[in-house]
Amino acid sequence: MLTSMFRRILVVYMSVIFLAFTLLSFVINMEIRHYLVEQRFVVLHRDAEILLPEIERANQIPQSNLRFKKQLARLKQRDDVTINLLLLNQGNDLRKIQQLSRQLIRNRDIYNTSAVKKVVNGQIIQIVGPFSKVNRESMFTIGLPIREQGVIIGALFLHTPIQSLQANQVTQIIVLIAIPILIITIGILYYFSRKFSHPLLKITQAVQFIGQGNFNQRVPVQGNDEVGQLAITFNQMAVKLSKLEEMRKDLIANVSHEIRTPLTSVRGFVQGILEGVIPATDQRKYLEIIYKELNRLNNILNSMLDLSAIETGHLTLNCHAVSWTPLVEDVIHRIRARIEQKNLEFRMVETPEDIEIWGDPERLTQILFNLLDNAIRHTSQGKIEIINSIENEKLQVCISDSGEGIPEEMLDHIWERFFTGSVSRTSSVARTGLGLTIVKYLVEKMQGTIEVQSTVGVGTIFTLRFPLYICE
Repeated sequence: MLTSMFRRILVVYMSVIFLAFTLLSFVINMEIRHYLVEQRFVVLHRDAEILLPEIERANQIPQSNLRFKKQLARLKQRDDVTINLLLLNQGNDLRKIQQLSRQLIRNRDIYNTSAVKKVVNGQIIQIVGPFSKVNRESMFTIGLPIREQGVIIGALFLHTPIQSLQANQVTQIIVLIAIPILIITIGILYYFSRKFSHPLLKITQAVQFIGQGNFNQRVPVQGNDEVGQLAITFNQMAVKLSKLEEMRKDLIANVSHEIRTPLTSVRGFVQGILEGVIPATDQRKYLEIIYKELNRLNNILNSMLDLSAIETGHLTLNCHAVSWTPLVEDVIHRIRARIEQKNLEFRMVETPEDIEIWGDPERLTQILFNLLDNAIRHTSQGKIEIINSIENEKLQVCISDSGEGIPEEMLDHIWERFFTGSVSRTSSVARTGLGLTIVKYLVEKMQGTIEVQSTVGVGTIFTLRFPLYICE
């Protein structure tokens, strides 16, 4: 079955080849015709060099006209040559020769009188077309002046018919040669067009399967040309889409679990309060639990909204000079209760002086909170540190923990959307896998960088670097 693209390629190639062959045949035909015309004129000139002396001899020795007659008959038989003589008054002696008189023509009977004038003025002419008004047949004609003692006494015209049959034969030969070559060329084009379009057809089919949700489709890589590179790129895309689909499923499972759990709790507690099952003295405690669960739902929603804004390019930052130390202290104050609840040691190393960076304070708070939240979640005992320093005119922030660590093979994937690392970084709290993705985007959006180092069983260090704000 021919694909639309393959048909277009084949039609374009065939059209180009056909036009090229047509143009080439036309040029060759014209060149051959021109060559044949030149050859006919060469023959006429050669015959004229034979006849002209015989005419002049016949004028001087009338008895030699028999020899002229034989010469003319031989040229007629060999080259299909006929002659005409135009005599001026000085050529009256030639009129007396019976053989020559039969070839005489009057000036008024000549079709192209301007060419005749050139001959009687001493020029040699070549014309193609009718010569005589009596016989309108197209001829090859040359005209030469006849001289006697240096005086022009007339003109000799030699004619031969235009060999149209020979030109047609040339055209037929060209066509007979071109048709097999054209057929062979079309066959070759068909084979290679099919060969070139087949990988594209495979890629198209694979794209259709992926569009239907089958992300396991791969296309064979044939060669290292542009099509091969396209196949490689497509396979890489398919691998990423497959991973993304797995992450999406994990996200749905995680988000569903995380949303269902607090919703179930909130609904149960609210129902208990409304139905009077929960005593009035305990209602405040359960309302606080409801409030915490709602905060969890709000965090999930905010993460999803941030990701949507990032993907659509609608996430905007309100950047200005931000004093770093107060911002860090505010974040620590918000998480201190969780640190103390897990009996973790906490230490912060400040810079010698307060510094400012250029950024969005709300998003900087989100970055710090997310990184510290991860550190608390994955550290069951030990310590958490924040070390601020100035390195190469940049603020360097190292957030380290003594938690479970991240396996080396997962370090390159922690920034990917929906990646939770649930194989090794299990937790009693379900996660969306969007936190670090958003953190990396926000850091880079504020001209910063983020790196991670981790050893399983030892701990993890996230290193942030932001340009310092310099007041002009």
